[in-house]
Amino acid sequence: MKIIIAGAGEVGFHLAKLLSYESQNITLIDPVKENLHYADTHLDIRALRGDATSIKILQEANINDADLVISVTSSETTNITVCVLAKQLGAKRTIARITNTEFLDFQDEIGFQQFGIDELISPESLASKEIELLLNQSAFNDSYEFENGALTMVGVSLQRTAQFVGKTVQEAGEIFPEVHFMPIAIQRFGTQYTLIPRGDTQFKEGDQVYFITTTDGVAELYKLTGKTKHVMRNVMILGGSNIGKQTAKHLSANGVNVKLIEQNAEKAFDLADELSETLVINGDGRNVELLQEEVSTRWMLLLL
Repeated sequence: MKIIIAGAGEVGFHLAKLLSYESQNITLIDPVKENLHYADTHLDIRALRGDATSIKILQEANINDADLVISVTSSETTNITVCVLAKQLGAKRTIARITNTEFLDFQDEIGFQQFGIDELISPESLASKEIELLLNQSAFNDSYEFENGALTMVGVSLQRTAQFVGKTVQEAGEIFPEVHFMPIAIQRFGTQYTLIPRGDTQFKEGDQVYFITTTDGVAELYKLTGKTKHVMRNVMILGGSNIGKQTAKHLSANGVNVKLIEQNAEKAFDLADELSETLVINGDGRNVELLQEEVSTRWMLLLL
């Protein structure tokens, strides 16, 4: 697959690295030479210096043959422009990184596809949803939802008290025939090996196991792994970044008591106006006295 990535920042470089490992044909575009140097010398990709909104640069990247264009520069306007131009010049699919999450909320009404943008992504929104999901599944150390929660992947480190430690996948299935989950990967404790579980694969203490499960299966996993679900009702967020703001907004909407500490006074007042259900405090999150005053043992602290 021929993929063009606009923007060689952290997101663009990470995408280029992952996709190049899959033997994809990658072209990475960025106007800053220094941003391209490391990728050009360490990855099996083509690095092209230039403005991705330039038609000549896009043509030089052979945009008419591109299967996918991903624009992930720090400028939302640039990303939208790149995708619109790329689609007009022959690219099959386009993805634009955005910061204004209203675009996600109203994408069906706006119809971005008619402008040439097939998909919108917001790293800030994705991070916020991941934080919220981890708080909801507090006993698990990794989780991801598919199809709006129809399926959930959860990761858990097996303790000695887990009921299927020492048993094979087949034996566990025979003992617990009514379960609604399936192991899909095991990170063996003390090694760098990741196993794809088979019937004779044995669960061991300390294994990091990833399960795919339904909503009903999550409760079963709590029971069988010996974990206890703690409902998080009080959360404090340090930092009013886009991720902090989105996390506060989502958590407050779900009935969580949220305090957000922001050092910049003007930004704190703006956040207070925007986040009506969140208590916004203008202060320095490094101030121990402030934290002692605002945080008790019943509060979860997030550094964002």
